[in-house]
Amino acid sequence: MHADRTEKLVAAQKAYKDGLLYLAFDLYRLLADDGHVESQVFVAWMLSQGIGCQKDGSQAAAYYERAAAHGHPLGCFYFGRWLTRAGDHARAYRFYAMGAERRHLPSMFRVGYSLAHGKGVPVDVNRSYIVLKEAAVRGHAFALRELGLQDLRGKRGVAWQLIGVVEIIAAVCWGFMVSMVNDDSEFLIS
Repeated sequence: MHADRTEKLVAAQKAYKDGLLYLAFDLYRLLADDGHVESQVFVAWMLSQGIGCQKDGSQAAAYYERAAAHGHPLGCFYFGRWLTRAGDHARAYRFYAMGAERRHLPSMFRVGYSLAHGKGVPVDVNRSYIVLKEAAVRGHAFALRELGLQDLRGKRGVAWQLIGVVEIIAAVCWGFMVSMVNDDSEFLIS
């Protein structure tokens, strides 16, 4: 990173910390437009929330897409979410898969969910189970809940239905405990 970029990043971080949100947004946007991927994600988030700027979902999606093009897992996930809301499930799935390749838990959940429900891809319960299980074992509450729902519906057979109830209860308890410590945890992002 150039010395100039480092100075801009330090200035942006300080402005944000000091509550100078409009200045922070402008500084982060300069960095993002200069190709700094982390700043692209941060600018997208600020735009999506209207923090330090006018709220603008389309611009937020454009910055998330730029970060996703560099393989940034948060860029992939949030651009995928934007595409999901727009109804473009096939394209969203491709971005979720890019994030999942980097072991991003919410992206892994979305891949498993998409495979289970045919969102942008053909239904594949076996692949869905593999991805959801890995995310659940790593602590993703919604992945564990989705496994429970699949088992409760008998997707892996009648014998698994009782286990589905246990998985759902465990997911609710785990989600509650995590939210008490950090309600922004990636374990709770779906």
